[in-house]
Amino acid sequence: MKKIFNIIFTASILTCFNSANAGISSGKVTSVFMHTPDVVMFAAGPMSNPAGCVSSVQQWAIKLSDPAGKGFLAILLSAQAQGKSVYVQGYTNTCRDWPDRELPSYIVILD
Repeated sequence: MKKIFNIIFTASILTCFNSANAGISSGKVTSVFMHTPDVVMFAAGPMSNPAGCVSSVQQWAIKLSDPAGKGFLAILLSAQAQGKSVYVQGYTNTCRDWPDRELPSYIVILD
């Protein structure tokens, strides 16, 4: 029943919130790394419909100086530690925190 709920939940999110040039990815958090004292980059499944500023790298970027970035990092590390999947939705055409990696709008732990 939980898997059916996750499938329906993910499908409804994809239908309701999918906007032009806003990336989406879903899957296990496969990497989390710091690049500068302020920016964390991560990957969580293959990206679809990425922003125009995204290179071929299938990753997201968040700044820890932004309170939302700290919350995103906590969610990512929690999901990774528990082996759970996440759903990531990007802002429309926004690579604010790193030039070729999209900024997430929200992150949901699925499992």
